[in-house]
Amino acid sequence: MGRRVVTTQLMGPGNGTVDTYFDKVVKYIPADIIAAWVTVVGLVKGAAGVNVQMVMWIAFAVGVILTPLWTWKQTSLAGAPPVKRQIAIATAAFVVWTIALNSPPFDGFTPLYGSLLLIAYTLVVGLIDPH
Repeated sequence: MGRRVVTTQLMGPGNGTVDTYFDKVVKYIPADIIAAWVTVVGLVKGAAGVNVQMVMWIAFAVGVILTPLWTWKQTSLAGAPPVKRQIAIATAAFVVWTIALNSPPFDGFTPLYGSLLLIAYTLVVGLIDPH
């Protein structure tokens, strides 16, 4: 299963399978970037003598820059235009996940609000077609 959301049978590889709501939700979440974020949080929180807020803001900026580039690479198909909407949704998903994980630099937010935001975002984005 590729990362590019398939919304019509003509776009589907081989058998022309169209992505369901659940498939779209999974493809919109940049799980590999979020896994890297969780790892960075653990490493930085465990480091001694580090300005945690500054390092986490830098890591967050890197994640916001890396997510669209990574998503673009993961969804690229020869001869097909980039799926800009899917790239934007994945980038926003990274931001929402960092808030929901209540990790620096967002550890001052009320965890409940981050969790509610994550639920709402995840439910809504599955309704969006990227093309």
